[in-house]
Amino acid sequence: MWRGVRQVLLGCLLVAAALLSTGDVWGQTTDKEALQKERDRITQQLKTTENLLKQAKSNRDDAAQQVSLLNKKIELREKLVRHHQATIRSLERSMRGTDTELRTLEGHVSALKDEYARMVQQAYRMKLGANPLLFVFAAEDFSQAALRFRLVQSYTSVRKQQVEQIEGAQIELAEVRVTLNEERAAVETALAEQQAERDALRADRGERTALVDQLQAEEKRLRKAQKAQEKERQRLNDEIKRIIEAELAAERASAAGEFALTPEGKIVSEAFEKNQRTLPWPVMRGVVTQGFGRQPHPTLSGITIENNGIDITTEAGNRVLSIFQGTVSSVFNLPGAGTSVIVTHGAYRTVYTNLANCPVKKGQTVDVGTFLGNVGGAEGANSVLHFEVWKVAGNERTPVDPRKWLTAK
Repeated sequence: MWRGVRQVLLGCLLVAAALLSTGDVWGQTTDKEALQKERDRITQQLKTTENLLKQAKSNRDDAAQQVSLLNKKIELREKLVRHHQATIRSLERSMRGTDTELRTLEGHVSALKDEYARMVQQAYRMKLGANPLLFVFAAEDFSQAALRFRLVQSYTSVRKQQVEQIEGAQIELAEVRVTLNEERAAVETALAEQQAERDALRADRGERTALVDQLQAEEKRLRKAQKAQEKERQRLNDEIKRIIEAELAAERASAAGEFALTPEGKIVSEAFEKNQRTLPWPVMRGVVTQGFGRQPHPTLSGITIENNGIDITTEAGNRVLSIFQGTVSSVFNLPGAGTSVIVTHGAYRTVYTNLANCPVKKGQTVDVGTFLGNVGGAEGANSVLHFEVWKVAGNERTPVDPRKWLTAK
């Protein structure tokens, strides 16, 4: 009876261990998939930045842009190094779990073999192994013979089960050993990749230092260029504000009144607000080289840049797409800034600046992904899409960080 109970308990333990092992494997698999997805995302951004940097190096006037791109490249490279560290930690955790599983299986195989040996010895003493039928026929009466017959049957069944368990456990043990060796190799590969990224990071930092030193020697020319750029930026800001005020004045003069304050306008505004962190980027490829708000100039000390939106550096000619459904409220040109498009979304307006080949017209309804134009600039040169989001309702005129609405990138 005790032997039967022990077999049942052993079976339950094996099932529980299998379930736990399956859970661990599932958790490790999802962890690895998430890490790989993040790595692919960072690597793609890094590749885009490197391509843009190569183009920027061919243009002497894009020196400040080179520094911004190098800063972005270094930021991405640091993320990749941290990602490798996380990958190594995940692999080491997995390896420790596999090693524990290996030792447990080794103990299990050893216990099964010991149990099998004891059973064979006991059978030998009872003369079950040599000739089971003699053991049955040597019974004193029929009842004892029937009992002995059931014992022989049980012995044969248990012995077969134990052999199968030992063979199965040994196969599993061999598979776990293979997995452990693969994980060790993966850790070694990740360590080598991490070292390569660290070497590349040092090279990037050295390149940035050399470029900044070079630009410091041209500080007078760069400050003059910065003043001209700041004047151009202020002219664009003033024009956007003027046009928004003119749009609001025209709405108030109409029979319907200011659109953002109407029931329909409030519905559109709420729909836009609910889509924070979920909207697509206005270009398929590119990197943010200047963020929202006040920030120091990348190369010139004592100069602060005030940005009402974000600047996305991309290849010239890239398609610019609407991030949300709405109505084109203005299309205008400004020397040095190309064509600008303002799209109204109730109490919000999105502004796309530095466009060429713009096909949309004022009053046109657009959807998510509607083509608004190509990023301007000379063929083969870097181009920057300037993108803004404004909240405009009643007396409020507030530029907000566009990245609050865009998906993580």
